Amino acid sequence: MNATSEVNHGAPLEVLILSFDSSTVIERCLASLTTLIPDTPVAIREHSDAVGAVDRLHRLAAGHSAPVRISTDPTNPGFGAGCNALAASSTATHLLFLNPDTELVSWPFHTGLPPLGRLVGPLMVDSGDPSRHYGVRYRIRDEMARSWLRLRGQRPNGAGFVSGAALLIARADFERIDGFDEGYFLFYEDIDLCLRANAAGIGTYVDDRFTVRHTGAHSTSSRFGTSLQWSYQSAVRFHRQQGSPIIGYRCYVVVDSIARATLHLARGRRTLAAAYLRLAQRSAGDLLHRTAT
Repeated sequence: MNATSEVNHGAPLEVLILSFDSSTVIERCLASLTTLIPDTPVAIREHSDAVGAVDRLHRLAAGHSAPVRISTDPTNPGFGAGCNALAASSTATHLLFLNPDTELVSWPFHTGLPPLGRLVGPLMVDSGDPSRHYGVRYRIRDEMARSWLRLRGQRPNGAGFVSGAALLIARADFERIDGFDEGYFLFYEDIDLCLRANAAGIGTYVDDRFTVRHTGAHSTSSRFGTSLQWSYQSAVRFHRQQGSPIIGYRCYVVVDSIARATLHLARGRRTLAAAYLRLAQRSAGDLLHRTAT
């Protein structure tokens, strides 16, 4: 199929992928779609301004088994904004958001997609502990327990969250909650989306028959220090919206970052240590500023 900018009208499902010069991993993602849902249209939005990024996507799209529409925004307004733009231009009844570094492993919805009022995440396979990708609550103490005690969240069964790396939702439900909060550039927007969906009466579930492999950190591994800053910024927004004490969160980030920097220095990982020390400095500065004002 040739790539197109046309909207695919009347499809029951469209796969939506946000790319940041991700053609190398999207190739594997598209191959998995060809194997399991070969006739399902795909939309890809490119947020990188890298030379040739869009051309590489067009070449991939030309060999895919279903129509692929490609759009671009090299200003990179963020994950949520990109996903919202993809959804806004879709007419499919259901939307499957996939990270570019995911692969569909099994698909149970050939005979019928989930009904309205049901947001579904997959069981992540070959991607670390599956419980890393879902939970019921995400308060500050939950974040601390996940980070240091390696405690994982409970499986959502109507209430909770699943990872935005692979998320299936009816378009009407997505529109009813106004999609992703574009105030998050990256990180936490998936948890926020799910919790807002729950508040609107849309349940969150994990379906073990729906499985996905997720490599992870494709677009952030080369920008680790910047990603830490994005995560901190999003975390502050999220915890503030959840009514958590932000002074307490900033204190936690200072201690957490210094501890991680110390561990990385002991292992000779100076670049990682420096990134955590910058985060500690930022959080401490924010803490002092807020306290002073």
